[in-house]
Amino acid sequence: MNHLRLVLVEPEGRINFGFILRLARNFNVSDICLVKPKFDLRNPEILEFAAGGAQALENCRICSKLEECLKDIDISVCTTSKLGSEKDVLRQGAPVTALRYILPAAGGVALVFGRESVGLTREELSKCDIISTIPLRSDYNVMNLSHAVAIYLYELSRRESLEEEGLTIGIKCDKNTYRAIIRLAKEIASLLSDEEALTALKHVLARAMLTKSECSSLYKFFKKILYELKTGR
Repeated sequence: MNHLRLVLVEPEGRINFGFILRLARNFNVSDICLVKPKFDLRNPEILEFAAGGAQALENCRICSKLEECLKDIDISVCTTSKLGSEKDVLRQGAPVTALRYILPAAGGVALVFGRESVGLTREELSKCDIISTIPLRSDYNVMNLSHAVAIYLYELSRRESLEEEGLTIGIKCDKNTYRAIIRLAKEIASLLSDEEALTALKHVLARAMLTKSECSSLYKFFKKILYELKTGR
């Protein structure tokens, strides 16, 4: 079963945060990380709107950088209402309804939400493995933060019903091999000065539900590429 961490980057609204605490209790989220919140977590207005969820404050910690909230996480999902053009690789996202099929059945998952006013910056989005959005049939797709959190938590709560269906055929790729592949890819991208390709590759691999044999082959492949780049062969 996943360990879910709810990450809020510079949250601005006390009422919204109160509602989010309530949602955290509704969906049994016991790990909440805030990056530089714009209010005192013990503000009376927060406690009022949190109602029975106020006890979730005990599960909150404050960090100064997003990277600190993503520490020890296997897969991170950054949410955004702004989808990019076909050429904008960074903002190519998976719909919220697809996450229950994409995310692994075990391991740590961080669900990252941005500011109520401007969301997440491109730099912050680049730190996540998967970009996700809520597709709406409307010309106005910017949702209230607490409403968006509710939709994501509900969709991820449905993940438990899929854990025994065996969505990956064969033995799943272990996280250490996966991380080693990403490290090799980063080094290759650095040598080639191609961060865009690295972003695309990270998104694809995070959504791929890789098997152990696939990861092994990819690791050997990227290792060969890196060796040839370094040796000039």
